[in-house]
Amino acid sequence: MRPLPLLLRRPLPPEWRCVLAIPDVPPGLSGSAEDEAFRNLPPAPAELVGRVAQLILMVVLPALVEEDLTTFGSGLTEVQRLVGEMFRPVQGERFAHALVADVVDELLAGGAAGAGQSSWGPAVYGLVQGDEAARSLARRVEDRLDGRGVVLATSFNNRGARCWTADSS
Repeated sequence: MRPLPLLLRRPLPPEWRCVLAIPDVPPGLSGSAEDEAFRNLPPAPAELVGRVAQLILMVVLPALVEEDLTTFGSGLTEVQRLVGEMFRPVQGERFAHALVADVVDELLAGGAAGAGQSSWGPAVYGLVQGDEAARSLARRVEDRLDGRGVVLATSFNNRGARCWTADSS
């Protein structure tokens, strides 16, 4: 399958930070199990797909261009909520594990502008403005996990994704 055309390439603002937490719970799906899950997921309702597209095109991307972390984060959190609903038939819940859901809630309660689960989990992330906010939120999440996972505060890699295709000749 070929990659879809790139609609926007924009670096995340240099002062935005990510708090990444990986709770000590079973890993999410990957490899052939993930392939199978995607094959068996029921088609997402058109309204849900339309709402995700609307959020990305009308909220998340414009907020990125405007460097508006609050709007970007709230739009991304809503996208994550909707995608979680799409994954519910496989995961059983919106998030991969109850502790994952708790950490997402903790990130948001601790001041993250947006938060969600990475793919099938268990990694979760929260977005904040600046190093001090990231360190503070990371400490809060570490306290919540109480030794049951890893927490990192980091900047973003703005180099972008790289794709290669195999030449069949």
